[in-house]
Amino acid sequence: MSRVGFGAKTGSSLLEVVIALTVTAMLLGNIAMVQRATTGAYESSIFSTTLEDRADRTMDRIALAIMSTSVDRLDEVLMAPSFVSSIDYEIVIDAVAGEPIMGTPERIEFDLPEGLVIWKRDPDTPEEMQAIWTRHVPKLLEGELANGLDDNGNGIADEEGLAFDRSANQITVRLTLRRTDGQGTEYTRTRSRRVTCRN
Repeated sequence: MSRVGFGAKTGSSLLEVVIALTVTAMLLGNIAMVQRATTGAYESSIFSTTLEDRADRTMDRIALAIMSTSVDRLDEVLMAPSFVSSIDYEIVIDAVAGEPIMGTPERIEFDLPEGLVIWKRDPDTPEEMQAIWTRHVPKLLEGELANGLDDNGNGIADEEGLAFDRSANQITVRLTLRRTDGQGTEYTRTRSRRVTCRN
């Protein structure tokens, strides 16, 4: 009875194992790279969509507030090309003999140091209530530089991240949100809307 020598096959089997391990490691590395790229793209998409939604919701809230007030309650809003970054208003809650009945004073303001849009009821009184409507508002609107020029071509120079200007009974609202994700990619979303006040 003949015996097959074990030692003759050992070198060949070891080489095959090393090659198989190398190929497996390369495949796993490629899979990990693809997975990271896919996860990064997904996270970027979620990040971008969340910022879009936040910009839209904030603009909707501001527009609704302005549509609910009378234009004569917004005298402090300057005519373009000037602007203001906060407005005081009162919502029309009723009318008697054609005269509007106004509600509690409210304010929408840009908190520059914190980059916030803040809503207040009874501002500057002991009864003041407030809520943050959004965060991540930069110092200047998208495309603007602090140089006294209209860099973004909208007719106003150096407007802030939240800006209001007036034309007759309409208020134009401009808002920019800016945020950086975990990979260092910066996202900017800007909204502009012209809102007609109540008569």
